[in-house]
Formats: sequence, structure tokens, C-alpha cells
Amino acid sequence: MRVLVAGADGPLGRGVALRLVSLGHDVVGVGDVRPESWPGSVDFVTTLGAGVDLGGFDAVAMCADVDLPGGPARRVVVRHPLVLGRDADESALQAFARPVHFYSGDEVDRPLQVVHPHDLERAYVAAVVGGVTEPVEVAAPGQTTFRAIASAVGRPLVRVPRGRGSAPIEFGPWLDGESFIHPTWTATECLEDFALVVRARFAVRFPGTAGHVIALPWRLPRVREIPAVDTPSDDGVVPVPAETTGAGGEFDTPIDPRFPAFVATNLSEALPGPFSPSSASVTVRGTRAAALVISQRLRPGGAVQREMAKRTTGVFGHRLYAGITSGHFMAQTVPLVDPDLIINGFFGQTVEGLSLFGDELPPVEKRTLPGHLRGVLTFANNLLGLTAGSGRDTRDLVRDVDRLEVAAAHLADVDDQKLRELIVLARDHVVHAWVLASASILVCTAYGVILRILCGRDVLPSAGPDVASAQSLAAVHRLAALARRDPALSALLKAEDPDPQTLAHVAPDFAAELAREIRAIGHRGPGEVEMRSASFADDPRLLLRMVAKTMELPPWEPPAPPEIPLLVRPIAAAASGQMRDREVRRDRMVRTIWLLRGLLREYGGRLVEAGTLTAVDDVFYLLVDELDAPPPDLAGVVARRRAEQAQLERIVPPEAFSGRWAPTEVAAALGGGEVLHGMGVCAGVARGRVRVVTPETIDDLEPGEILVAQVTDVGYTPAFAYAAAVVTELGGHMSHAAIVAREFGVPCVVNARGAASRLSNGTLVDVDGTTGDVTVVADT
Repeated sequence: MRVLVAGADGPLGRGVALRLVSLGHDVVGVGDVRPESWPGSVDFVTTLGAGVDLGGFDAVAMCADVDLPGGPARRVVVRHPLVLGRDADESALQAFARPVHFYSGDEVDRPLQVVHPHDLERAYVAAVVGGVTEPVEVAAPGQTTFRAIASAVGRPLVRVPRGRGSAPIEFGPWLDGESFIHPTWTATECLEDFALVVRARFAVRFPGTAGHVIALPWRLPRVREIPAVDTPSDDGVVPVPAETTGAGGEFDTPIDPRFPAFVATNLSEALPGPFSPSSASVTVRGTRAAALVISQRLRPGGAVQREMAKRTTGVFGHRLYAGITSGHFMAQTVPLVDPDLIINGFFGQTVEGLSLFGDELPPVEKRTLPGHLRGVLTFANNLLGLTAGSGRDTRDLVRDVDRLEVAAAHLADVDDQKLRELIVLARDHVVHAWVLASASILVCTAYGVILRILCGRDVLPSAGPDVASAQSLAAVHRLAALARRDPALSALLKAEDPDPQTLAHVAPDFAAELAREIRAIGHRGPGEVEMRSASFADDPRLLLRMVAKTMELPPWEPPAPPEIPLLVRPIAAAASGQMRDREVRRDRMVRTIWLLRGLLREYGGRLVEAGTLTAVDDVFYLLVDELDAPPPDLAGVVARRRAEQAQLERIVPPEAFSGRWAPTEVAAALGGGEVLHGMGVCAGVARGRVRVVTPETIDDLEPGEILVAQVTDVGYTPAFAYAAAVVTELGGHMSHAAIVAREFGVPCVVNARGAASRLSNGTLVDVDGTTGDVTVVADT
């Protein structure tokens, strides 16, 4: 079916259009301005010229009051009341996000009907696909009032003398008929969901202006629209494929030739790749939303800012990369510091020797004195503003995730449509958590710059052993200490692989403590952002085996705190606080992904029962948005993506590339006396045999071995308890391995390029966490 979507420049029209595209229909959008998020593969027209004939369409979805020429196409109209939800349009925000509402009569208590945007989108799609020719209606069950809406979004109502308050509220018609579809969201739930997007936003109106909605400079609101990566730049440059040998994947990113350089990112800690489509629709969306926010915060302007907003995160071979060319310009916005220092701090020396620019340079403003001053003001605003609002943003995120966890715990009475809405809500929580975590990185970097300027060297303050990312390691030490006090339990753990039920009979106190730790850290695990991965809650025995290995070593003693010059200790303390805050945000993000994984498996099970899929995990080969608008031949889509996944797993992508990439060849293994140079991030010297691990093989690491990996995430952390040292291919001073190693005194080297491929299992090496050298011991 060929469908024209009128009003496609608004949230409702975009939502209807993308659902129809997912269902396999040919869609053309029309509106005043093409939205930034509109995909390049879908047509959009800003005016209906002579070349557009409505007779060529089977239906027109009238998602806005648009003046269209006459024609035989069937017009679909859905009558609805006020639209409230986290995807509501700008008019709803302008109406209800004002700092204060004035009223003079009973208008604030008059009943109002509402409808959720997603229910309205479903109604339009059902009417289009169902061949409906007459107007239909949809409204949420129940009703509300302006007073209730103001309360839900946290805006005060102030009574003023009659005649000075706002005009009576009139939002849409009152619908007395039966809804065309069964709405999923009640009126009360619409208000609660709308509050998510109003949070941290205010509607302002200056005399002579139409008014607009702004974000508070010290808060981070939810991102409402993420730019599409496959559209031309504002000055007309068309993105091109970065891979030409057929090794790319369905979700790979085309690149602007003026911004050609990319490097594998620290995000590989949690999403090693090639990732599943469900992971792509969650984590890639989150990292791109974060890039958009960072670009708006740093404000380099012009083509650079647009590139940062679109492609700071790149996907190649279904693996995550960071745009180093745009990152270079991003680093230039930091005053008084060499951009290379910032780039190396994030990515180590991986970018050395990489060509950052193509044949054509992007248009960039020359750095003038006013530009430097603007950079200083922007830097200060981000540092002070985001520090001030950090605690509130984090607390709100924690509450949002807690509410989702309560909802996800009772799925027996949840119908399929409500389950799909919970899945999308969880996805959106993950996206916002990525935004918050990335903003924390921005703040931590700012503090690091200040400390470097004041001290003349990198000063790395401690975040404390209670930092969220280290809790799984702390849990292993606590459980090992408890087990050492019970000889029978110690013998059982070392000799067998007991399950929690067996432990409950042998050592009930230990089993209770294990259950408590699993409740706290069970959402974590190797490759924890990949939807197909297992967590410690899925496999508690993995955690128990790590405890048993830790017991073979002496009890852990905390390392001495880092030496911080007296004059900068207040700044270092602030930096430590932000680092802890960042890890809380990332922890809540991972917990939400864990909840989402459970929701997806529940829905996958229902699809298997219905005969739509053959295995529960098939659901991970679908995008989140495809669940509510499934593409034709769903089983065929899953089979094709599984085959592509298998193909991508057989290639080794480059650590970094410029312009074009191709699978890399594995370099020769290092021989006796050869040295691999990396970045030392935690002092100490250790000798041991190499164990190269992945999320699937972390259990192979034995006490006293050198843990070698491309990169580590929190799921690897418990193994730090018995590893002699840690070596990673990727990472910088702020990577997960560096932070946790410093807190627990584990010698650590990051950014040791080729470590996982050039060091063989069993090779005896010396690791120097100060110099960053990994030396293969001769005559092993």
C-alpha cells in the first residue's frame, strides 16, 4: 500500500509513518519542514507540487490539518482529545510546561479527556491498513483535569482575581463514542508518562513571540528527536559507505568524507559486537542521543556540530566506533588544553598515526579571542551547571527504573500490547540513562582538565571502593571472606560447582548473603549491554566459581589512596563525586537493559506459543520498534539477520580506520623479549601467564593469571579479584578497567594495541602498570 502521511513533521505523523514503513508499506511524508530524524530511505516533501498526484496513493493519513489538493485517495481521519505522553507534540509542552499556571475560576477542575500518542498512532495505522473511510475516534479510559495535569508535571497553580487568569482550557473534542481501538494507556497513565518529558523543561513566552520550550541549563531533559545518520549534511554533502568489501552489516553507518576517522570505543566494554539488532535499537540509539546532547552542550557550531550530533557514534561491522575527527573538534572546544591530550585520555594512543581528515576539510571557524572566551564560558557553564543538577537527574533516573522494575515483576496479567509498551518505555529509559552517563563523562573530563592545569600532570582521584561499577568485585571479596570462616563451605566451593539450593542446605547464612548480593548486582555480567548475554542473576554459579578462585589468594587489602596535592583536594573531591555519579547512572542503565532483556524474553515466549517465532531468543533479532509494527515475513527477517550475525562474527574489524575499512589480518604472536606498549593506569608489577578472555570465556581465567581482553566491562570485574594484572587493547584513564583497577590496586595497562591477538594463552609476561609495558618473558 502507498500512503501519504500529512503532518509528518510532527511527532504524531513521524510515529505513524515509521510504523507503516516497518509494516512494509510505501510511505511519503509531507509537512512544512523535513524532521532531522526522518530517515533518508523514506521520501518526504515539503510542498505538494505538480509532481505529486494524490491519485497515486492508496490512502492519506491526516495527522495534521494540512491543505492538500483534491484527489481520489482515501483520507483517514482520527478524532481525538488532548494528546499527552512522552511523545506529545510541542503544543502540549507549551501549554503545560510553564513555570506557573494562573487561573481565576473553575476551569482547572473541568473534566478533560486525553489520549496517549502511541494509542493514537496505532489508531491511525489500523484505520489506514483496515481500509476505513469514515472518521474514527480514540480516547484513553477515564478522564482528568488541568489541576491533575499540573500536579503530575510539578507546576504550581496560582489563583488570581477573575479575568486575570488563563482562558478556559479547550483541548480537542469530547468523545462520547467507543474508541476505534482498545487504548493501552489510561488517562492517569498518560499524565505520568507526560511528566517524563516535561521534567527539566519550561515553556517561556516573551512579548511579541510565539513562545518556545527551553531546557534548564543545570538539568538534562529527555531527547525527543535523534538525527538520522543516512541524510545529507546541511550543506549537501551525501554520506558514503565506509566499507566496500561486503563485510558491513544492515545497521552500519555511512560517513561524511570530511569526517573520516573512527576508532573502536570504550563502549566495547559492554557491547563487544557484532551486536544483535535488539541491542542496536537500544544502545546505539542511546549513544546517538548522548552525542546529540553533548554537541548541544559544547556548541562548536556549523557542520562540526551537525556531524557530532549525527555520527559521533558510528557502527561498522555491527560494532561501535567513535568519530575521532568530530571528537578532535569537540576537544578543541575545551579551553587552554591541547585537544590531543583529551583524545588520548579517552582512547589512549590508538589514534596515533591515523589520518583525521579527508581530502576536503569541513568548514570550521578560526579560533579567535572571542571564540576562546566563548569556549571558556561554555566550559564553565557545563562544569558548574551539570555539577549542580547532577544529583537531581540521577535520583530521577533511579526512581524511573524502580517504577519500571515494579511493573516488570508482574507480567502474568499484562496483555501483549501493554507488554510492548513496557518494552518501549524500558528502551527510552536506557536512552536517557546513556545521555546522563555521557554528560557525567563530560563533567569528569572537565575536572580532569582543571586538575591537569593546576598540577601540571594527570591527577586521578579515587572514586572509592563503593563506586557502583566496583560492587561486583567488592561482592566477590565479601563472599570470599565469609566463606573462609567456614572450612566445610570452603572445601565445598573449591571441590564442586554447587548451585544456590545446595548451598542453602549446607551454609544457609552464606546462601542468604549470596542472594542479597545477586539482588544488588545480578543485572551485571560479561557483555552486559548485549541483549543475548547472560547476567549473574541468570547464572549465579559463575559468581560462585569466581569466589572460589578468589579464596586461593590471600585476603584483599585496600591500596593506599592516591596522593592528591593539598590545594586541589576540593576539586579532586568534586571530581570523585562526579565519577561516582557517573557509575550510578551507568549501573541503572545496565539494570534497565537487564529488565528489558526479561521483557523481551517474555514477549519472545509469547510469539513462540503463537507460532510466529521458533525460539525465544529470536526476539533479539528484531528491533524494538518492529515488535508493535512487525515487518512482513517476520521469520524470514530473523533468519536473514541470524545469518548476517554469523558472517560478521567471522571477521576481525580494525581498531581504527580513516575513510575506508576492511577486515584486518591477525598479527604474529609476540616472542620472547618483545614488548607491547600501552598506557599504565594503575601502578604495580606482576608476572603471570596470559589468559585471553571474552564475555563467553571469562570463566577460564585462573588465579594468578594475567587477564587480557580487547576491553573489559563491569561483568569482568569479579575476575579482578584473582587476576595478577589486567591488560586491555582499548581504553584510557577513564575506562572501566582503569577506574576499578585503581580502586582495588590491581596492576593495569590499557590501550595495549593487539594484546588480545598477539599474546597467546599460557605465555609468561611481565606487566608494569606504571610504564604501560607488557614484556614477554624469554625462555618460558
